[in-house]
Amino acid sequence: MNIEITKPVGEIATENPALIPLLEELKIDYCCGGNRSLKDACALAGVPVEQAVGSLERLAALASRPKEETDWRRKTMAELSDYILEKHHTYTRSQLGRLKVLAEKVVQVHGVRHPELAGVKGVVKEMAEEMEGHMAKEEEQVFPYLKAVEKAGGKKDGIPNPFQGGSLENHPLKVLMWEHGMTGEEFIELRHMTGDFIPPQDACQSYRALYRGLRELEEDLHQHVHLENNILFQKAMQANIID
Repeated sequence: MNIEITKPVGEIATENPALIPLLEELKIDYCCGGNRSLKDACALAGVPVEQAVGSLERLAALASRPKEETDWRRKTMAELSDYILEKHHTYTRSQLGRLKVLAEKVVQVHGVRHPELAGVKGVVKEMAEEMEGHMAKEEEQVFPYLKAVEKAGGKKDGIPNPFQGGSLENHPLKVLMWEHGMTGEEFIELRHMTGDFIPPQDACQSYRALYRGLRELEEDLHQHVHLENNILFQKAMQANIID
């Protein structure tokens, strides 16, 4: 698609929500200054308009491409682990960091009229802390172990095993899966507080971006958890890699 530099940046963000993270990265105000043209908004942000247009058009083209289906059951554990790390862990960290900033901003502006936003902010902050610890365990212990054992042809001798020890109830794998479920419960709570992420009529662009971002993160986490619980961990158990 073609991005017109005379078009109000707020309209660009509304018509193409996938472009909002890039607008924020470029410090282009699509919220309070959304009535400015993209050209004027770029000038205020100190971003060359040609650079902004090129980046926005590339991102819009990527967002519009049909997704190719991959049969992850046929992939190795190394391929699965790398994909989860690069696609989902990277996205989750970035999105939660962005949502924490948006939640703080929206509470300051709309918190008096919409007291539920304080609760949303609290859950987002708690979720970010929990997810960081959870992903760190996977990145530092679980994924390296699965990849190392797979590379060794299933032999576990001499490879530090993060799944060893503990009762069946406290098995590290069960803990990871329980943490996945806890995040799901937090999204149920968020949906209850936000009316299924539907912003009120007086919501500004940042308010709407917060709710949209939460919905997008939940959708991504569904695929993220599916790949881990139902494919990666199942492959490891079937190969007797996890004790």
